[in-house]
Amino acid sequence: MKTRLPARREARTLPILKQHLQEPPVVDGTAAESEQEQEHEQGNEISTSLERRGRDAVLEKQARDWLDRLGLHEGAMKLKVEWNRKLRSTAGYAKWPMWKVELNPLLADFPGQVDRTLKHELAHLIAYARAGRKRIDPHGKEWRKACADLGIPDESARHTLPLPRSKQTRNFTYQCPSCAVKVERVRKFQRHTACLACCKMHNHGRYDVRFQFLLIGKKD
Repeated sequence: MKTRLPARREARTLPILKQHLQEPPVVDGTAAESEQEQEHEQGNEISTSLERRGRDAVLEKQARDWLDRLGLHEGAMKLKVEWNRKLRSTAGYAKWPMWKVELNPLLADFPGQVDRTLKHELAHLIAYARAGRKRIDPHGKEWRKACADLGIPDESARHTLPLPRSKQTRNFTYQCPSCAVKVERVRKFQRHTACLACCKMHNHGRYDVRFQFLLIGKKD
């Protein structure tokens, strides 16, 4: 048998309930979470530690929710999150404009690092999406703003996790024809790449062929 509230009390209860249902979700890294939400997130991390290969539907949905809350709906639809067993010393990798994040499976051995690294890499994609065609520093102010929006305002550009490191030989040396700065790389540039400092100084941060890096040395 259902119990009906008195008329006066019901009139006060319904507006409060309606207001609660209409409140939009908020991205707030400092807000206290309910016990149920904490248990849900812990369960997600445990499940991903057991299945660390290929696309991760749980992490993908979580990251898409973050993007939707920040108004990046197109990115949310395109986003893919995958475990990459080829990553060794690298914790994660963001691929733009493919909207793809790759994570090192070993992250699951370190509590909290799956979530944090996912946000770190997702912040790169957010920064590039917001910048449009403007060239930006990978870990510049745009990236830091994206990190803050995801709830990790104190994020460092490089991780300090004890991941296995392999010694790599930098075989290719490039030089900017304008400022003469040199850049050494393990692999060749896959596309035309210019000196960011010169592009910022002379072309508002946009790519300029005048400052394209030139290959000046190659080790056998």
